[in-house]
Amino acid sequence: MAHAEAGRRIRVTVVADNNGPVPDEEHPVPRLGTAWGFACVVETGDERILFDTGSDGAMLIANMDALGIDPTGIDALVISHEHWDHVGGIDALLDAGARPVAYVPRSFTDEFRHGLAARITVVEVTEPAEVGVRAHSTGELGTSIVEQALVVRSAVGPVVMTGCAHPGIARIVRSAVSGDRPALVMGGFHLKDATEHEIAATVEELRTLGVVRVAPTHCTGDAARTRFALEFGDDHIPVGVGTVIEVDA
Repeated sequence: MAHAEAGRRIRVTVVADNNGPVPDEEHPVPRLGTAWGFACVVETGDERILFDTGSDGAMLIANMDALGIDPTGIDALVISHEHWDHVGGIDALLDAGARPVAYVPRSFTDEFRHGLAARITVVEVTEPAEVGVRAHSTGELGTSIVEQALVVRSAVGPVVMTGCAHPGIARIVRSAVSGDRPALVMGGFHLKDATEHEIAATVEELRTLGVVRVAPTHCTGDAARTRFALEFGDDHIPVGVGTVIEVDA
């Protein structure tokens, strides 16, 4: 299903997050709910992709409605990992009439994969896999907690979306971009319990990888978000539920 209204811009809208709205003059936000977890809608001009679903299904649907996003217009669903704060909105999404193709890591439990496959088409991901026209999954990364990230190809470089970055945000970015300079890295960076040294080392690694802009949220933690804001300056994007980020397609 094509969505021409997205035009020549890739548009990412945060529809679930534990961080509250960050209004700006260009994209003022309505009243939105917050809860631990993360989800965003990626509009590429060719399709709409929902990346993760947060923890609260009713809140997810309410936020999407408030932001003018029709759940039935979601073409693909990409789930980063099988934790409650990323899969909690799936039933509500499907109950609202959405019928996307779902991309889930093969290492998810049989119960999860088979239950989802009873309702919609499921693509089991192990290696990197195409998701529509402009995006692809990194494939399964990590060991103790396996996770996939979403990479969207843009005119200014790859846009990397992470759920919680359990395998390590720098490792995910390195795997995702194949030497290209990442235009944007966005999502949970899983640094909420990291030491100052670990945070500084992560910032340096992302700088070394050539990351242009960062939009850390969810499980990144306030200390790490503050450090990223300091180190990246104007190239750090404050993120909360309702945040809209646009990138040249």
